[in-house]
Amino acid sequence: MSGGRFDFDDGGAYCGGWEGGKAHGHGICTGPKGQGEYSGSWNYGFEVVGIYTWPSGNTYEGYWSQGKRHGLGIETKGRWVYRGEWTHGFKGRYGTRQSMSSGAKYEGTWNNGLQDGYGTETYADGGTYQGQFTNGMRHGYGVRQSVPYGMASVVRSPLRTSLSSLRSEHSNGTLPQQDSPAANPESLPMSPTITRGGFALSLYADAEAGKAKKGGLFRRGSLLGKLKKSESKSSLASQKSRVSFLKSESGISSAASDATSTVSLGEGAEGEEFPPFESDIDATTTETYMGEWKNDKRSGFGVSERSSGLKYEGEWLDNLRHGYGCTTLPDGKKEEGKYRHNVLVKGMKKRVLPLKSAKIRQKVDRSVEGAQRAAAIARQKSEIAASRTTHAKAKADGSEQAAQAANNESGIARMMARELSPDFYQPG
Repeated sequence: MSGGRFDFDDGGAYCGGWEGGKAHGHGICTGPKGQGEYSGSWNYGFEVVGIYTWPSGNTYEGYWSQGKRHGLGIETKGRWVYRGEWTHGFKGRYGTRQSMSSGAKYEGTWNNGLQDGYGTETYADGGTYQGQFTNGMRHGYGVRQSVPYGMASVVRSPLRTSLSSLRSEHSNGTLPQQDSPAANPESLPMSPTITRGGFALSLYADAEAGKAKKGGLFRRGSLLGKLKKSESKSSLASQKSRVSFLKSESGISSAASDATSTVSLGEGAEGEEFPPFESDIDATTTETYMGEWKNDKRSGFGVSERSSGLKYEGEWLDNLRHGYGCTTLPDGKKEEGKYRHNVLVKGMKKRVLPLKSAKIRQKVDRSVEGAQRAAAIARQKSEIAASRTTHAKAKADGSEQAAQAANNESGIARMMARELSPDFYQPG
């Protein structure tokens, strides 16, 4: 095997061993204009194990096959670090990805460079999602667990979804959001609001007090406690109220959802409006959602429950209660009926015809049963995800050894390059 230096027309160069006219043994190859570099071992023109440094400063330390990252390795890209397996240039099947700034991370299975299969996401505030993923999004069944309310991340803008699924970055390496690659911000009307990560059943005390339509029935004193009378009227059309009784998060860690919907508590017929519920949330309160997810959002059947006793069982759509379901308040009282975009529009009421009431009851019962089944499946999927997470962590640990091997091979390549051409520029 011979060796030496070869300069390319584009300004790049190779310095190291070669055989049969191809890079072989150990050597360094720089990119156009000397930017970017691979240093390590070669096998007849293909990288084997070493360190690749992009002009941007991003790096990969690990194994290669046929010119692509393959085997175990570590990629550092911006503030994100991926540790684990690579398959023909893509992340996966098992690996972990973590933000060096916030600590947010994903541990689980991958496909074509995206979170896919089963895994665990841990967000900057410590909250988690454990369950199924498809094409980088929470999709299937899973469990979202918040941290105590006082510790949960505060999201002040409806356009920011900083705790949406920690998806793999776009091919150009750009990150649309701080800790949320490829995040899907909610399209929200009106002004920004404040929500907490992982809390879909948000209760607020700063809403405009509403007044029922003429003829509306109020039998909710035992549910709500004392409510101050108000001359103002809540209107879905004007969207003056800035709160909803049950409000979903946008993406995984609660960016704002429909912050403009008015609250209805289900004692009246469709279209009747009621004053919003006023309550403070204890700082130690936690919340868990167990159920279906579609395209990174709560959609389908599911159960969301707080440690305080507040619970919703039923249908969801795009992170909002939508369809039939039942809300149980901390004192045991219930609100049940049909929801539309987080607002109860058809509730159980004595003055409604018995036949109509019975049909609503059947639909509510079916939805509650569906939500409970979905919650049970979500718990099962969460257990599978925990197993996959353990395996991903093991592969991440293995990638540390691969990175060490890459550094060793890189060191040998640098020594050889200095011997063959002392003035050879080594960007790394």
